[in-house]
Amino acid sequence: MSHSPTQLFALTTIALLLSAIVLALSSAASGQFNPVNASSTIPLSDQEYANGTLVSNNAPFKVWYMWVNVSNTQVLYYAAYTTPDYPFPVPIANIVGQHFILEDGTQIFIASALSELEVYRDLNSDGTPSGDNEVLYYIYSNMSQGYSMTPIQKTIVDSVPHYQWSFTYQNAYAYLQNAQARVGVVARMFFEHLTLNYDFSVNGNVSDLKTSFDIGKVTNLEVLEPSEFSSFDGSSLALLYATATYTSKPYSTSVNGQPYDSSTADSAVEADVAEVKVDDVKAYDFLFGGNYTLYREGTNETHGSSVETCEAQAQAVAVAGLPTIYGSTVRSISFFADYLKLADLFDGSWPSVNSNYESSSLIYRICFPEWNGMQIEHDPTFLGYIYNNQQIPEVPTIALIIIPLIIAGALAVILLRKHRFTKP
Repeated sequence: MSHSPTQLFALTTIALLLSAIVLALSSAASGQFNPVNASSTIPLSDQEYANGTLVSNNAPFKVWYMWVNVSNTQVLYYAAYTTPDYPFPVPIANIVGQHFILEDGTQIFIASALSELEVYRDLNSDGTPSGDNEVLYYIYSNMSQGYSMTPIQKTIVDSVPHYQWSFTYQNAYAYLQNAQARVGVVARMFFEHLTLNYDFSVNGNVSDLKTSFDIGKVTNLEVLEPSEFSSFDGSSLALLYATATYTSKPYSTSVNGQPYDSSTADSAVEADVAEVKVDDVKAYDFLFGGNYTLYREGTNETHGSSVETCEAQAQAVAVAGLPTIYGSTVRSISFFADYLKLADLFDGSWPSVNSNYESSSLIYRICFPEWNGMQIEHDPTFLGYIYNNQQIPEVPTIALIIIPLIIAGALAVILLRKHRFTKP
């Protein structure tokens, strides 16, 4: 079937218009930032999401990475592990970070890493270790007998894409140190497992990173100093996190709406929400509190295990209040120094990532007043504000292709009908 010159002109115009629409929508969906491909330490960094293994020439362990690149923001996760043929146990270290661009084009990268665990006794019933004498022991867990991971999966929840993954350390070895003496080992033990689950999504200009963790119950407890420790009965647990923020413009942190900087503060304060601002513009929120699940075991055969919902607490912590036993670095961040070269990952000019506590403007504790050595589950949430109030479309989906096709098809019908009715 042949077409007249007018018909061919109409069809060619429609094809060009369709191509322009698709390209425009695809460009909008991908945002103004394109991750570096050639020099990135993460393979496949130009894909929507990926996971795999990185091997460093400077370390005996391997790194399992996870990468999401949607709606002008990138999330990366690293977990250290060793293969079964390696003669030493699996190291326990992981970090999660997010990169995004603010409305004025400013790049920002924020990372968070679990540093240590603390056992405390809530003497004044405020839910947190308020005084120096309330922290009883430090728990150091640096190896495990095995690991498992769930590769990243994309699901759709209420029309919003969610990217979910997890990493589990199995039979995590840990030891206790007296918080007051800070020398020697009081007890040795295992956590049945340490599992970190992540759920990332973007809704409009707000990114939502839900970080759920599952800490298994204490097993194989071996008390080495009976005069200093007997059991975990009546004890509480706190998780100490450090953060790292990098951006080209001045930034500030606040807790519950009041300025707070862990590197210069004199004492800890209770926290419901911590905020990061860049040039006085909201960029990121750490949402604390909420409930956690405690799996309490019965004391005899007639009382089975029970599941309790308890209220979690949180504190922003001053570097000055951390004991010297922690050392000068955040181990989980220093583990991944070779993989946190931000210029390779995100292009542009970036400083080297610093793992010193003094460089962290926000150090925080997540506190569980009821613990007793039992299994707990909790899921704090981190929110990033991409482009602030500007709405960013999601990564290209079938709708971005179907809609232009419908528009182009309608135009084709109109133009061809017009040609047919006006043909001499």
